[in-house]
Amino acid sequence: MICAASAVLVLSALLYVFFFIGESLDVEEASFSHKARNFFDIGLIKALVRACVARRPNYGRAIIGCTTSISVIENSIQPFVAQISMTSSMLNNVWPGIVVLFIGPWSDKFGRRPVLLVTYAASFIGYILTATLVSVSETLSLNPWFYLLGGIPFTIVGGGTAMMTIVFCYISDVSDMESKAKRMFYIDMAMGLGVVAGNVLGSYLLRLTSVTVICAASAVLVLSALLYVFFFIGESLDVEEASFSHKARYFFDIGLIKALVRACVARRPNYGRAIIGCTTSISVVMNFIMSGEISIFYLFLRNKFNVTLQQFTYYNAAAITIKMLGCGVAFGIFRKLFKVSFAMVAIIGLAGCIFDSLTRALAQSFWQMYMASCFGFMSGITAPMLQAIISFAVPSNEIGKVFSLSSCVNTLTPLAAAPLYTLVYNHTLNIYPGLFNFISVGLYVECIVVMILVYICQRRIANRSNALESGSETEESQIRNIPTETAQPARTS
Repeated sequence: MICAASAVLVLSALLYVFFFIGESLDVEEASFSHKARNFFDIGLIKALVRACVARRPNYGRAIIGCTTSISVIENSIQPFVAQISMTSSMLNNVWPGIVVLFIGPWSDKFGRRPVLLVTYAASFIGYILTATLVSVSETLSLNPWFYLLGGIPFTIVGGGTAMMTIVFCYISDVSDMESKAKRMFYIDMAMGLGVVAGNVLGSYLLRLTSVTVICAASAVLVLSALLYVFFFIGESLDVEEASFSHKARYFFDIGLIKALVRACVARRPNYGRAIIGCTTSISVVMNFIMSGEISIFYLFLRNKFNVTLQQFTYYNAAAITIKMLGCGVAFGIFRKLFKVSFAMVAIIGLAGCIFDSLTRALAQSFWQMYMASCFGFMSGITAPMLQAIISFAVPSNEIGKVFSLSSCVNTLTPLAAAPLYTLVYNHTLNIYPGLFNFISVGLYVECIVVMILVYICQRRIANRSNALESGSETEESQIRNIPTETAQPARTS
């Protein structure tokens, strides 16, 4: 527990450093603390593998008798662990995909803060429940499927989908047109720092303590995020006063869905509807790739390169750090210095995603995975650029509705992505375990083609605006010259 307390103190110190970096950051600190509990996921993978081995008596006897190598046992267990991860991904995305359709329009009417408080509180309860299950499994043979119970509280209130939808809505509410993209970038940086800190400290905690301590430390970090939201995050909208019962009854009002659909399909000037549709589709495909890879990536590294859990956490932390640095370089150089459009910056980021996935697919040594991260060091800039493009194309009073629909579709993508990637990985486990990376490469190529279309639309809008400005300047100059031309004959006569 001393290690857990030390981790919390270090992460709290980082949080307060983030608070004093000069920009007025609000939800970024809470997002950092919530993402810093990422080492919970690492410990849970280990607990799942251990529970699966414990449920198979033959494997236990093989280990005792040394008749079967650990790698052979892990290879036989991996498909079962992948099935549990896939089921968890599916269960945690069906209901949130429905709830998020109501959360955006509801928060437009009753505020963002209540949703943030409820989601953080449910997340804290879920981690406490999971810590209890892991603690019980250390003394009893617990069926690994019971670990799915820990995600139920967070899933009921909308999960991470609802939380991040409201976070981006909050940022859009409190930011002007010039700082929206910067704040979107900051929120990704805060979450990236949290994940890196959680990965690095989590490996030490897991080695020195136990999975139970990991889960307990994760719960403490989520509690710190909840307390920060409660004491420091105010309401970003002028909302009407209403009783709790009235707010609860209004939550599942079908009128909210009608308003959401009208806002998303409405005709908009300057290719607005086409830009929103293309940008949202790119976000969906990228989430599809991430959802498919996340449940099997550790298993892939373990099978292909026989990496330890500590090596995996170091690699994960290094990859995220490289991408954060790349985001900073891309945002500072392309946006601040050269004023490159959001669409072009997103295209550069997608190109980095292609190089990253292609290198991972062809890698034959573990050090080449680090090289792949270096090739895709600017790939992380794509997501904030997409969010900025959507926020510029939609009025502020409709941003919650559009983000809700986008989040809903993103939430449902794991229903197809997890089975597809798991199926490909299980069938190529002993032949070519990195084959699933080629699926990601092909999907990223499709994204870059669609993003080029968005860039063409934005260029046409810019050229049209420049033509109108030059035309208006010509008319003004002609109007100013008319009195001079008419007065000249009078003076000569």
